Amino acid sequence: MFNHASAIGVDIGRNSLKLAVVKIDGEIVATEIFALNKIQSKDYLINTLIEEIKKIRFKVAAEGINPICVGIAAKGFIDHKSGIILGPDQGIEDWNNVPLSRIVNTETGLPAYVGNDANMMTIAEHRFGAAKGYNDIIFVALRTGIGGGLIINGKLYRGVNNAGGEIGQMIINFDNGISSLGIKGSYEQFASASAVVRRFQEEISTAGDKMKSSLTCREIFELSYTNSATAVKVVKENAELVGIGLANLISIFAPEIIILGGGMSEANDNYISMIKKSAFENSLENCRQEVKIERAHLGSSASLLGSAYYGLTRLAGMNI
Repeated sequence: MFNHASAIGVDIGRNSLKLAVVKIDGEIVATEIFALNKIQSKDYLINTLIEEIKKIRFKVAAEGINPICVGIAAKGFIDHKSGIILGPDQGIEDWNNVPLSRIVNTETGLPAYVGNDANMMTIAEHRFGAAKGYNDIIFVALRTGIGGGLIINGKLYRGVNNAGGEIGQMIINFDNGISSLGIKGSYEQFASASAVVRRFQEEISTAGDKMKSSLTCREIFELSYTNSATAVKVVKENAELVGIGLANLISIFAPEIIILGGGMSEANDNYISMIKKSAFENSLENCRQEVKIERAHLGSSASLLGSAYYGLTRLAGMNI
């Protein structure tokens, strides 16, 4: 592949647009972050994206760097072969069936490739991060929702219609909890950052304490470090539920390694230990014997590194 090439990696988030120029070896040579309006439309997002691509290209041109393609990480279901964002709209007006690869290519002259953001994070951790050197990998993004990606025999698993890897939608409690997607008892509904906030609010409401009802998931975790009984209870419960989901994945796939990413994976070592305990206690012995459970290494850079590498790989005509 292109030994000295670079690409522009893009991460389309809910609140910001992040870009990086990344060399083929994973070195990030420039970054840009643009805060997005709360109310967004397809035209606004695309126009902003094109302008930011032009800006970062100009920035690195002064250093003699000329990116040869664009890789884009976006949420939702993606037709990766055609570079079309299928949906759901993520609250963005007209953000369905958007031929983003073609639009970016037309406006910038650069070949452009689009993939699901969790898949791009999975690729990054496999190529540059905690899963480097492994062939059977599960990446779990613990955040507001729960996303994920699967690498089987060294290749990203997409499933039919590129719809595979929706780890957050596996059902772990069929008796309760219908999600916004209409799925009863999903992993995401019970074990995500949103679930932590919801459970904490339920607990303090029962106790009649209204002062802490607006805490974020991160703040609840930080409160648990001070031995606040309610926060400790909620975090311990969450770790057990996260582990239950991992146990399902271990018994089904028997992977070499599970990588935990997203903001929740940055919690203290005790939280990760509780997750491992739950995962190993609730999975089949033969399936769990070799599996490792580790934190992601790349943090917020994962989507940028993964999308840039994905773009370079696709441009080289290679399957990933």
